[in-house]
Amino acid sequence: MGLSVIIAGAGIGGLSLAQGLRKRGVGVTVFERDNDLGPWWQGFRLRIDRHGRGALASCLPADLYDLTQATANKLYTPRGVTYDYLLNETASVRPAGVPLDPAAAATVADRRTLREILFTGLGDAVRFGEPVVGYEHVGDQVQVELADGGTATADVLVAADGVESAVRRRRLPDAELLDLGTRAIYGHMLLTEEVLEWLPPGLIGGARPVLGPESRTLVVGSFQPQMPAAEAVAQFAPHAALQSVPDYLKWTLVVPAASRVAPRNGDPEKLHATALKLLDGWHPVLRRVVAESRVEATFALSIRAMSPTPEWPSDNVTVLGDCIHAMTPVGGFGANTALRDAAALAAALAEADAGRRELVEAINRYENEMRDYAYEAISRSLWGAELMFRIPSRSDPEGARA
Repeated sequence: MGLSVIIAGAGIGGLSLAQGLRKRGVGVTVFERDNDLGPWWQGFRLRIDRHGRGALASCLPADLYDLTQATANKLYTPRGVTYDYLLNETASVRPAGVPLDPAAAATVADRRTLREILFTGLGDAVRFGEPVVGYEHVGDQVQVELADGGTATADVLVAADGVESAVRRRRLPDAELLDLGTRAIYGHMLLTEEVLEWLPPGLIGGARPVLGPESRTLVVGSFQPQMPAAEAVAQFAPHAALQSVPDYLKWTLVVPAASRVAPRNGDPEKLHATALKLLDGWHPVLRRVVAESRVEATFALSIRAMSPTPEWPSDNVTVLGDCIHAMTPVGGFGANTALRDAAALAAALAEADAGRRELVEAINRYENEMRDYAYEAISRSLWGAELMFRIPSRSDPEGARA
């Protein structure tokens, strides 16, 4: 009888792990709180770095990996450009007009599209509307408790259910989630031909931070897929089902908590109006971006980060992604680290399933590796947030590796 794994959470990390385990012949079931993957416009634009690309290649079948590349953003050369709130360019790593180097170009995915690709082929292994709310050890196995009173049992439980993870709270009650004292309002505007006539070309491409007064920062970034979803599916993975995603410009307005932005579940109309008010006096183009955005797609989040958790004794309940190393949205470190977790843990559990390593030893090796790279990523993310969002300094590269 082979190893059985339960994953709590069907986010990027949880679904990647499920794919990686399936690819290696390990049995897996995913329990997800939400009833489905949600509408495309509730997602984010995700920068995928070399670690993320390598992890996706490790976890996915070749056809689905090719689909992630075909549906990614058109390639662009990262400029590292910063603007002030009147749209004056204040800094850049590379000048405009530098020829595109595909080897250095950034890859950007639409979060919803990436989740759809990661869901492809998993079918009934993902059980929507069934969040894991607790667990108990039963002999050598783990029995999870579901919100509806049901239970399920497996050899391994992986918490991949985000910052509010019930599993992580039970497994690592001393893990500390820090509120960084900032709130972010998210929205997007469709990039129609009409919009492209008035939108400055400099705002198209990678993330463009715009630094304003009172520690307010607006970050904009475009998403223009290399191929339409239907065309990419037909060419690379006909068994996949992807929603069509139009070209869009995503924006994130980051403000101090004193601005009284209601995080989570805030009314989209009020959040949209608040964002416009907070941009009083900014360049008319920036205000127009927000004004012409899809109101119902506006939402807000608190920006939080995990404090590095000291080493813990390993057992057959482990952690992945934001639930153990939540970090700021700067640089896409969070998503890439979760992908890296998924690839590393899939490989570790496959070794245990094949009998090449004891289960707890395999998990321990994964956790040690994960703490090394994840805590460094937290520190780099905090450092970036200090510069971009002007939050008080918390980064400590040396301490983050301890």
